[in-house]
Amino acid sequence: MLERPIQAAGEAMLTRRQLISTSSAVAVAGVAGIAPIAAHAAVADDPLLDAVNAYRAGLADYNDNAPMDTDAAADAYAQISWMPPFKALESWTTPATTREGAMAALRLAVDEDENGESPLIGTMMRAALAYLEQERAL
Repeated sequence: MLERPIQAAGEAMLTRRQLISTSSAVAVAGVAGIAPIAAHAAVADDPLLDAVNAYRAGLADYNDNAPMDTDAAADAYAQISWMPPFKALESWTTPATTREGAMAALRLAVDEDENGESPLIGTMMRAALAYLEQERAL
């Protein structure tokens, strides 16, 4: 896994490995200083990331559990597994709110492109681009 820096506003960059080793050292020593480390570990909410994860989980559920004895049964299972998050992503209009969300949107767009035409490609690319344009403006 690649080392990705984690940064709280106005603080120095830490990699995940540094964060874990620092957190472990503090826990062993039982010393103050946990609050600044905790600030690095905080992850902002990103509704887009949640929706992408729900869609991927729904697809995995469908692939693992959908009844394949009839098309009607498979279609009914799709309606309760991956279709609700798909519909949400299909009509997505807001930017990602985190870099992780923007990356998840781009990965999904690439995956959907590899599987053929999908209405998710454009919506996910626009959500990621809007995040990156906002980030650049800061």
